[in-house]
Amino acid sequence: MIATSSADRRADIDWLRVGAFSLLILYHAGMAYTSWGWHVKDPQHALWLEAVMRFMNRWRMPLVFLVSGAAILLALGRRTPGAFVRDRLQRLLLPLAFGMLVIVPPQVYLERLQRGQFSGSFLEFLPQALTGVYPAGNMSWHHLWFLAYVLILTLVLLPVFLWMRSPAGAATLDRLSQRVAAQGGLLWLLVLPPTAIQVWLAPLSSNRNGLVGDWVGLASAALLLLYGALLLRGPLLLDLMARQRWLALAVGIVSYAALYIAFFSNPAWPSPALASRLDHILLENINGLAWLFAITGFVTRHLRTRPAGLAYATEAVYPFYILHQTVTVIVAYHLASADLPVSLKFVLTAGATFLGTWLIYEGIVRRIDFLRPLFGLKIRGAARSRRPLATQAGS
Repeated sequence: MIATSSADRRADIDWLRVGAFSLLILYHAGMAYTSWGWHVKDPQHALWLEAVMRFMNRWRMPLVFLVSGAAILLALGRRTPGAFVRDRLQRLLLPLAFGMLVIVPPQVYLERLQRGQFSGSFLEFLPQALTGVYPAGNMSWHHLWFLAYVLILTLVLLPVFLWMRSPAGAATLDRLSQRVAAQGGLLWLLVLPPTAIQVWLAPLSSNRNGLVGDWVGLASAALLLLYGALLLRGPLLLDLMARQRWLALAVGIVSYAALYIAFFSNPAWPSPALASRLDHILLENINGLAWLFAITGFVTRHLRTRPAGLAYATEAVYPFYILHQTVTVIVAYHLASADLPVSLKFVLTAGATFLGTWLIYEGIVRRIDFLRPLFGLKIRGAARSRRPLATQAGS
């Protein structure tokens, strides 16, 4: 285990983690107000919101996986493999199971109500809440798919992470980092593996975010976890991204403009024929990687301090992630019948999601010890008996 004082915590990773999950919550708050399929839908669509969310799509979840990869290596520390696996099962599998049993069913219930697939109270729905697999049935992990992916990939990649922390592995990665830092252009070769994954595995893939058959999703997530562990493990590559932050920002803007002109503005978009073109896949990955480099670079350069609220926000991120989408679905479901401008509905949904989730976290989850492990937190007595980890993986 890495034992660090508060002063030694990785402020950059905490900033990235809080920012990545905050954007994820905002993104989910917007899903009810786009033309894309989601669990509950408003009769109105906000075209400006859809444009913003389309822009975020290439890097929002990659950023979450990137930060999680760095967090896994930090959480591994000097633990034995057995101790680390037990900790990951407690931090990931337990919240996933609890979420599927308690947090997700209200989302499915409101979806069934809105679509006319069920009528009755939530209590009447409960006996069938875990029957069948969603979408044909009602049992689902919904937004918690991320926990399942991180848990499985952490176990699969554990030999790699163990090698990375070993003296031989650390020395090899240090030499690699030194070479890349000396020849900054090598950093951009990281665009090639995710491009190859999409080209080779897309024809074999199905069931996005459903684990079984999602070969592109699994391989891409595994790669991003390893990228996060490599890029954020030490100062050499972090400093390189900080130096290249304006270049990465420019590449991100130009590549997104190219995507928009060549594909998103095409009347045939979205179509499998366009999405499977090599130039589209390459542009998508250049764009996503550029924004990851830019965001990490600016955070590394400008957010080096730890204000008082950052430690609180860092601990709150995991419970917020578990809780937020149920709050979002409840709010959006009830606002769907309101005669209000769609942009105002989005603002109300986002604000109510953050406020409602915070009230549940601060008033209940944070203060009741037996609930804390269900949301990925240590029991307070146990947390006080040891110095805090630099961060938590997969949360």
